[in-house]
Amino acid sequence: MEGTVVSMKLYARRSSGLIRTIGSFGAMVFGVHCISLSSSGFIPFSWVASVWPGASIIGVLSIAAFLSLFHGYTYAVIGAAMPRSGADYTLASRVLNAPLAFAASWTLVIFSGIVAGGLIAWIPNSAFPALLQPAAILFQNDTFNLWAAYATSFQGKLIIGTICVLITYFTMLMPTRTIVRILEIGFFLGVLAWVIIYIQLLSAKGPQDFVDAWNKFMASTSSFGAYDQRIPLAEKAGMVINRNMATMTLAGLIMGFWIFYGYYIPTFFAGEVKQASRTLLTGSWSSIIVTWAIFAFAVVLLQRLTPLDWISAEGFLANNGAAVTAAAGEPVMAMPWITFYAGILQPNFWLVFITAIAWIYTLINLAQTYFFYASRIVFAWAFDRIIPDRIAYVHPKWGSPIVAITLIALVAEYGVYDAAVGGPLGTQLTFAFFAVVTQLVAVTAITLFPFLKPELFEQSPEIVKRRIGKVPLITVVGGITLLYLIWMIVASFLFPAVGVANPARTVPILLGMLASGLLIYYGARWYRMKKEGIDIALTFKSVPPV
Repeated sequence: MEGTVVSMKLYARRSSGLIRTIGSFGAMVFGVHCISLSSSGFIPFSWVASVWPGASIIGVLSIAAFLSLFHGYTYAVIGAAMPRSGADYTLASRVLNAPLAFAASWTLVIFSGIVAGGLIAWIPNSAFPALLQPAAILFQNDTFNLWAAYATSFQGKLIIGTICVLITYFTMLMPTRTIVRILEIGFFLGVLAWVIIYIQLLSAKGPQDFVDAWNKFMASTSSFGAYDQRIPLAEKAGMVINRNMATMTLAGLIMGFWIFYGYYIPTFFAGEVKQASRTLLTGSWSSIIVTWAIFAFAVVLLQRLTPLDWISAEGFLANNGAAVTAAAGEPVMAMPWITFYAGILQPNFWLVFITAIAWIYTLINLAQTYFFYASRIVFAWAFDRIIPDRIAYVHPKWGSPIVAITLIALVAEYGVYDAAVGGPLGTQLTFAFFAVVTQLVAVTAITLFPFLKPELFEQSPEIVKRRIGKVPLITVVGGITLLYLIWMIVASFLFPAVGVANPARTVPILLGMLASGLLIYYGARWYRMKKEGIDIALTFKSVPPV
């Protein structure tokens, strides 16, 4: 790789047209929103507690966050080594193998767009009921239940989801500085919601206050609605409490990528990050630490009022509906939501309303991060001329790759439809599996970077060149990250409840997407050679211009 080639024949133009405007705080905000203070904020209290009853939630969060730090470091180094849009694809295509790098990146982006739509559909399908049904109980107003029922209907999911796609799309066309401001507002609004939750939890003097509050609102919902009926019912339905340290460790090893996914996404738009060698690591690690602290503190406050076994039972009741109904002989309403636990202690309309607004706003922010990072990777493909050059167009006033963003919005709208009809593509579990598989390419590239491209390695920033003795640090950390990713793939099949539930369907979809990416790459190479007499393989012997 001898220097930077700026020939118009190899790249869409002589400069990217994107501006480096995102600092450390902005990168942290992007990471926090992609983790999500709202959707991931539900997971520890409902999903983790129900899948591993008895396992320490704080222990699971801590192990998950610790492992995420290694992965975050690896991706920060990828961005520092190649501070361009789509840094992972750009680095892997120059260091390892261009067709494979594109196929992996193609697969990641297509499913990122679909999952962005799935996450948007999650707003009417799950978030609205999780906020409206508790409101109906807290304020004794069945209108909230009617709204929740409409939101979860096919029509509701499609209409509300499409509106949210349009909101996300138009906000993502704005200048990057404006987008960062929108996300910063969401960050502070999300933190405010969690502060309100803390205040509500702290308003209870002790466990009896929580028991009384629960019974006040839930005892009449069914013959098993009372506080002291929840654990026996869950056990009758099949819940088994296990406090083994190994179980907690296993849960942490599996759940890290699901709970904290998104902390590293600024690497995907490293071309718009200021001082990438410092900003990417700071943003990644701080987003992990901030979200861990927010979730863990809520766990501490909740367990001050009710034991872990009860929290696990409520989550189990919510996530095992058929078994619970069979055991109870009747439908049983479950509310394993931290917002509900807090709301029953302080059922103040304005506190509940502010939290709900923050929850919805930050869910839109979550979708915005997917639109942003996926569009920048698409931009990188177009800049390399694998896909049409016009897709790399950057609006002269807004500084946004509006064509790439439009393509992601169209894919996201399909994701809304797929989720509305209960299709197989948009589930977050399936996406996490695809993301892990596709990341093997970029992580392998950075792990071997010092040996495959020694000259470029020596020209890299200090964070890339750090060593432990004579061994490059990134080779060590990258190796650990590779082992973690491989474990996540294996765990997806060993534990289908938190992984690949239907391998016969999921694996062919993954292989089909990878194959289609290879076909697009070789098709583009053939087209460029036939029409222009240019082999785009030459593009990957150089570093893209800034």
